[in-house]
Amino acid sequence: MKRKEFLQIATAGVAVGLGQLAISACKSTSTPTTPGTSKTFSSSTESGHSHTVSIARTEIDSPPPGGFSRETASASGHTHTFTISMAELTTVSGGGSVTVTTSVTSSHSHAFTISKWYSAGKSILNF
Repeated sequence: MKRKEFLQIATAGVAVGLGQLAISACKSTSTPTTPGTSKTFSSSTESGHSHTVSIARTEIDSPPPGGFSRETASASGHTHTFTISMAELTTVSGGGSVTVTTSVTSSHSHAFTISKWYSAGKSILNF
């Protein structure tokens, strides 16, 4: 093989490689959304037990004007009232976390740390 032939083949190979690289770099990809329309959070342990409360994605994405209150799951024969404000839900929606303390029942309360468990899917164009 002569030098001229070698340079022609090498140049063609580099051109094909660069073309493939450019094509693959311009593909559009999508960031998947974390599954789950709701999440169950666990509280701190007090008096030897903890509670759970579930929050829907829709409550994070579109916080109700007055926030919401609901009963925790029962543990040790009782429940607590969990109340979260619209401002706290907005903080969570923006990627922050908040600590919410339940009502006092049986001489104690529990703390929940609430944070966003999913990411909004978005299209990304790579160059």
